Amino acid sequence: MKSKWIRLLAAGMACAILGSSLQLELQAMENQDINAAEDTQEEAASEDSTDEWQIRQAQQALASLTEDREIMAVLYRTDNYPLAAGAAAAGSSLVEIPSGSQLLIMGVEIQDNEPWYLVSYTHEEKSYTGYVQGDYLISSDERFLEWQQSYLTGYESIAEGELTVKASNDILAFPESYRSYLYQMKSQHPNWVFVPFNTNLNWETVISEEMVGDRSWVHSSKPDAWKGELRSPGWYLATREAVEYCIDPRNFLNERYIFMFEQLTYNESYHTVQGVQNIIQNTFMRGEIPGEGISYAQNFYQVGRGLGVSPFHLASRVYQEQGVSGTSALISGTYPGYEGYYNYYNISASGITDQQVIESGLKYAQSKGWNTRVKSIAGGAEFISKNYILKGQDTLYLQKFDVDPSYNGLFYHQYMQNITAPMTEGATTRAAYEKAGALNNMFVFKIPVYLNMPASACPEPGTSQTINPTEEQKQQLRAFIIRLYVNALGRSSYGEEEINYWYQKLISRESDGGHVAYGFFFSEEFKGKGLSDEEYVDVLYKVMFDRTADADGKEYWMKKLEIGMSREYVYAGFANSNEFMQVCNNFGVDRGSISWSAYRDQNEGVTAFVTRLYNKALGRSGDEDGMETWCRAILRKEKTVEEVAFGFIFSPEFLNKYYGNEQYVKILYRTFMDREYDSAGLIYWMDKLNAGVAREEVFRGFARSPEFSGIMQEYGITSY
Repeated sequence: MKSKWIRLLAAGMACAILGSSLQLELQAMENQDINAAEDTQEEAASEDSTDEWQIRQAQQALASLTEDREIMAVLYRTDNYPLAAGAAAAGSSLVEIPSGSQLLIMGVEIQDNEPWYLVSYTHEEKSYTGYVQGDYLISSDERFLEWQQSYLTGYESIAEGELTVKASNDILAFPESYRSYLYQMKSQHPNWVFVPFNTNLNWETVISEEMVGDRSWVHSSKPDAWKGELRSPGWYLATREAVEYCIDPRNFLNERYIFMFEQLTYNESYHTVQGVQNIIQNTFMRGEIPGEGISYAQNFYQVGRGLGVSPFHLASRVYQEQGVSGTSALISGTYPGYEGYYNYYNISASGITDQQVIESGLKYAQSKGWNTRVKSIAGGAEFISKNYILKGQDTLYLQKFDVDPSYNGLFYHQYMQNITAPMTEGATTRAAYEKAGALNNMFVFKIPVYLNMPASACPEPGTSQTINPTEEQKQQLRAFIIRLYVNALGRSSYGEEEINYWYQKLISRESDGGHVAYGFFFSEEFKGKGLSDEEYVDVLYKVMFDRTADADGKEYWMKKLEIGMSREYVYAGFANSNEFMQVCNNFGVDRGSISWSAYRDQNEGVTAFVTRLYNKALGRSGDEDGMETWCRAILRKEKTVEEVAFGFIFSPEFLNKYYGNEQYVKILYRTFMDREYDSAGLIYWMDKLNAGVAREEVFRGFARSPEFSGIMQEYGITSY
């Protein structure tokens, strides 16, 4: 259901097109005003009444969902969001919410045909209640998504396909060092959504805090490079290298471990009893709970469903804590002094010796009345839900590494000491989803980002980063570097220090062929040559492919540059190719992989549109900063394409040209219709302007026309 003003707006957009059937269209423009004036007050009242009824129905349905259980969502598509005191209340920010923060949905309002959600947000124990525009909120809760489909399909953001993010735009919000991993997974799972959790914590601070006292342990089965001081039978303090490796999210942005960042929400379609059974099939929990008349799988499923928490998570957590055989005294029910008490999740089980761990855990179980196995499983699940999942620590990663500031301070409120637990639990959960055939469902992954992180992912402890080349390999590496000086920079002389600089990067595996060549192509020396685009492409062929350019290939890359893609983007196309890999292989060099980070390089249609605005509206090529700013604004949905176009047409640069009305209209034709004006159309718009219609109104006529919409579709811009 769309409200009346949206239909009138659509009609107004249709009036702006001026083409081959010009007379019919001009007549339609005049009829628009007449038709709008003939609407009766009774019809308007009926429409408004219908709108209000629909909104009330949506609000009541959502209230029913939130009364049943909490609905978790995540803030995304912006680095920070000003929580509004009211729906669409500009300038009323209560607090700035960083990307990735947990929000609890409480209600909804519709303002200007857009949903605004009433949410609860907590920072450092202080809770705030306010409104967030729907475009900046995402949830993997299926009941909430079904509610959106049922009640909001008539509103713009939902109609444009905002329920899932199928493009790679969510990846742009991450630092460059994250993106290549995420692009690879997005290509395989387009329904997966990646949200950066901006912790605003310094990397060195986090590492130091995670090494305080007994916060971080590793099992004795790990290699020596992981292990520090022995702390308990079978457990060691983690070394700094181990802590860095396990805290660095980039090490786990892969198919095996990505589910350590999954939001732990229950979803009916893939959280099934059989799915839980797949997790625990080869453990002591494969059958019935002793003396309870219910299977472990059925019990985990029922508890998770009731709490709105993933039963896969609950089963994986007990599997992690109790192992395959389940012989711990914490779940035996026979430990002296604590007979008949059980602690399946090892909650509050801490200490240096086995006795301390067992007795502290059973003392807690006794205080909670967990005197049956079912009570222990249900009570422990409720503890995890209320004290972790619903308090910001809503992923496996965050339950180990407490870097969420919502509640309980930072760093110390961790569920476990084992730094590899998120890895193993995440892998177990992922395997369960695979068996359930659910890997292509929509999942929201909340991935931490830290300030001042290392440039690349921290290596696994004990892995050697240096190769020991033969004399022949040394000569090959040097030859690879020399050809870059000769063919890229056009030099016939180069110093030994220069050669050695790049040689050490290759020999230590700090860099690879693609990144070393990048260092030449984007050096100040190369830029100083002032090569044209054509000359740049010719040099790429010579250096990267060791040949001259073929006509078709050269035309392909020249077109990329013409529409505004950066030289870095074109370089990556050469560097990631099989042909360059063969050149690298000839010199014994690892090709590597180049990712492109600029917003102008993420969507060719968006970039071509911005380039056209520069060319047609301002009469010049786009500058680096401007291209990046406008492409980012569109891709991050900071501005609509109409707002971006407005920024050009009413910029000081454009206004200072002092165009008359006729020239103004001609430029609008070139900019929005991608053609020259027709005489009748020019007269029509000139009459409007001469009669006193504002230039802004004429601008909107072009920007909202079907002809311009069709051009946007050709660019692939349909939801911006």
